[in-house]
Amino acid sequence: MEKNGNNRKLRVCVATCNRADYSKLAPIMFGIKTEPAFFELDVVVLGSHLIDDYGNTYRMIEQDDFDINTRLHTIVRGEDEAAMVESVGLALVKLPDVLNRLKPDIMIVHGDRFDALALATSAALMNIRILHIEGGEVSGTIDDSIRHAITKLAHYHVCCTRSAEQHLISMCEDHDRILLAGCPSYDKLLSAKNKDYMSIIRMWLGDDVKCKDYIVALQHPVTTDIKHSIKMFELTLDALISFNKRTLVLFPNIDAGSKEMVRVMRKKGIEHHPNFRAVKHVPFDQFIQLVAHAGCMIGNSSCGVREVGAFGTPVINLGTRQIGRETGENVLHVRDADTQDKILQALHLQFGKQYPCSKIYGDGNAVPRILKFLKSIDLQEPLQKKFCFPPVKENISQDIDHILETLSALAVDLGGTNLRVAIVSMKGEIVKKYTQFNPKTYEERISLILQMCVEAAAEAVKLNCRILGVAQASPQVAA
Repeated sequence: MEKNGNNRKLRVCVATCNRADYSKLAPIMFGIKTEPAFFELDVVVLGSHLIDDYGNTYRMIEQDDFDINTRLHTIVRGEDEAAMVESVGLALVKLPDVLNRLKPDIMIVHGDRFDALALATSAALMNIRILHIEGGEVSGTIDDSIRHAITKLAHYHVCCTRSAEQHLISMCEDHDRILLAGCPSYDKLLSAKNKDYMSIIRMWLGDDVKCKDYIVALQHPVTTDIKHSIKMFELTLDALISFNKRTLVLFPNIDAGSKEMVRVMRKKGIEHHPNFRAVKHVPFDQFIQLVAHAGCMIGNSSCGVREVGAFGTPVINLGTRQIGRETGENVLHVRDADTQDKILQALHLQFGKQYPCSKIYGDGNAVPRILKFLKSIDLQEPLQKKFCFPPVKENISQDIDHILETLSALAVDLGGTNLRVAIVSMKGEIVKKYTQFNPKTYEERISLILQMCVEAAAEAVKLNCRILGVAQASPQVAA
């Protein structure tokens, strides 16, 4: 069976690091699984998926009936900047053996996490093609740098918005290797219909909670300003306590600063407060229903500014973590969330509203486009990616053939009527010629000749001509 110029199936490795990226990768994985004639799927699980404090979320992958080929424990605990660096290093140490064993044709990597950077680095150095999901987007923290670094390592790109596509083109990526597909999670969001959503709400928030009368809070540390993000989280919890509505608080991700945020939760007694339910993880299918029917979502998760727009649920986006994201009208930004009162005012403004549903990030048909794109990949094409740089001035070559071609001389013609200076190549071809009327006096004539030679020599440098000497000719004067 011939596909993509090959006589075998495309072996695809999907690597997932946490609950957030799995929500984007799972729809693609399901799509790949439905086409066994074209694809072989290997699943690699690493990162916070395998940590109890973050919900052991690898279990939801098993519940979705995917065979996990490899589990890699790559997280160095500490939840600070050094631990993030050490975790990347540990992943780089462990991944080569896995990739050597699996030998995938292509690896699918999502987003902007430090784990994903380790995956992309390993695959690129081992000559494995990389398909990057959600490149070209802008958020506002170190995630931007990581996302764009992965873009430079990736061979193929699946983006979610027209702006992201234009960013990738501006970053000199090959337009033919960019697919504007939309966000894969929107395929599930826009088809999510659960008439029994109240049972999900009651399971997580209590039997006495009504639809649109509760809040979902999800806030992560900002690794470039940890101290401020912890203070902002403290102010957020104070505002939520004052607002006095039932609130589901999800634990933060594993970034530097998360340990301090959990301490803040426990210091304020959130886990035992009658108005709060604090959880490490909610399965994505249930999380969809919770945010779809919430009175408001608050925090700084990308989910708030991306996925929640599909339901028109009001969102309060705190701080700078998502400051560069494209958002729908349902999002109210509180960029300087420096007082409890400011956050409380935002809650009063947003809670209970209903906005038009937004499809900025997808139309529900991303996965079919991505599968078609995967089938089009030709493994016979050269692996080395090419960048589409804008035109620039050609560099001066030090190649010997080029040097010989550019050897030149200045030819000076002292005519009776005109003075001429030319740059002449070794082949006798005139590269450039200068002509001036011959002055009447000797002094003016010598000055003009020198001026013309200086101008010609300067122009020769710009033309990359190497002047070896000067030849002069003058008319014969009778004795």
